[in-house]
Amino acid sequence: MKNKAIVIPAVLLIVTMGNYFRIVPDGSVRAVDFLNIWAIGALSGVLIVQIVLAIKAKRK
Repeated sequence: MKNKAIVIPAVLLIVTMGNYFRIVPDGSVRAVDFLNIWAIGALSGVLIVQIVLAIKAKRK
């Protein structure tokens, strides 16, 4: 499956975002919240890179 490199980060991103929005915010960012936000950003970056690589590969 060629899209496996895109599917795995997408599923992890959905799970991470779901976990973050499940947390009840109280106005302060704890260490766990910070790590969760960092993971969302990292997974978003990985997913964007994989999508760009897939588009470049299709154009060749």
